[in-house]
Amino acid sequence: MSNTYAASVWPVVDRYVGLAEEATAGTAVQPTFTHPMTTFKYTDKITPLKDEAWRGSMAELYNLIKGVRIDDVSMGGPLFADGIGYWLLNIMGDYSVAMSNPGTTTTVLAANAGTAAVTLISGTLATSTPYLYYLTGSSGFAEVVTASAGSGTGPYTLTRGLYYNHGSGATIAASTGSSLYTHTFSLLNTGVGAGGFNNAQPRTLTLTDWTGVPATSGARALAYTCLSEMSISGSATGLVEWDAKASAIASVIPGTKPSITLSSEVPYASWLTTVTIGGVQVFDNAEYKLTLTRKVEPKFTNANQEDPYAIPRGGFAAGVSYSFDPVQDETQLLEYLNWTQPTISIAASNQASGTAARSVTINGQVNAFDTGELDDSKETFGYSDTAQLVANTTNSGVSGGFSPVSIAVQNAVPSY
Repeated sequence: MSNTYAASVWPVVDRYVGLAEEATAGTAVQPTFTHPMTTFKYTDKITPLKDEAWRGSMAELYNLIKGVRIDDVSMGGPLFADGIGYWLLNIMGDYSVAMSNPGTTTTVLAANAGTAAVTLISGTLATSTPYLYYLTGSSGFAEVVTASAGSGTGPYTLTRGLYYNHGSGATIAASTGSSLYTHTFSLLNTGVGAGGFNNAQPRTLTLTDWTGVPATSGARALAYTCLSEMSISGSATGLVEWDAKASAIASVIPGTKPSITLSSEVPYASWLTTVTIGGVQVFDNAEYKLTLTRKVEPKFTNANQEDPYAIPRGGFAAGVSYSFDPVQDETQLLEYLNWTQPTISIAASNQASGTAARSVTINGQVNAFDTGELDDSKETFGYSDTAQLVANTTNSGVSGGFSPVSIAVQNAVPSY
């Protein structure tokens, strides 16, 4: 008898996952960024419809009919300061950015969200590079854009529509070189958010998973990805990490192989993290985990399609779990017993300076401890606490209203 051998095999270690923001929710796009991960699982879940109508027989199932379909996705790995912004924007939605070294400023006429051009009150913009431009408004929020054409006072064509309304007299400045960008994410509440999405709906993502197994492109693409849960965690002996769960439209095979677009960013050790509670740095935090949850409810309609008509995002909540070990006294237990609700700040960074700085800072104005107990599972006594982050106006962003948390990310990415 002759032997048969596999024509090809696909090593798991060769896998890569790309992502891109969608201009139109549900319309798949080619990846623009490759995000290193250690976990990426998805299931094309079809709801089977059972025909169990009686037929004068002892059988139970007579037909199994194909119903609607959805993708359940889980993923995660080390936290990279550039990649984490895509996920935070997807689950939170409110976003602004600050540039570290804008040049000489000039002023612009009023420009509304969605507008793909700006007109100056006076002066000119150089556009040969094209330059990155830092555009600020009277409300204090800002965004980074690029201008690709124009002369004199303009109008200057932008490579995308504006995220926000900028009143007359807003300033615009070209970057003078390499910059450090500080991105602030909060809960999108009303009106237009980043990318022009109305009704407090954050932008959506297409995720593309290359394994080599599917025909033609070797990949499967998941459009309309909406996160329902996300966490950022740090154990003092490990790396800062993240993980997430999402819903998406059932995967399809794209026509072309996705390109790999990796950055030079590296993850960083959790021991570099600084934890501050009530304005005072604590030195006994061994582990922390921020968990963001979002209600996501795919909507199916009688419209001759098995995919959801929409994947709306609803209520948003945030909470933190803490492990303190070894403890010196009952300070962390008393935060719970006394029903204290202090501010918290968790700053995970690479401790570099200047434009090399990378960090993720979690800010909660109302950290409401709701559990606290003695932990005797190790060689020294500790405390395990959990807290719910309460919505407040201090942590809110451009869209106003309330938010339980705001998260600032420093990196070299001009804009999300």
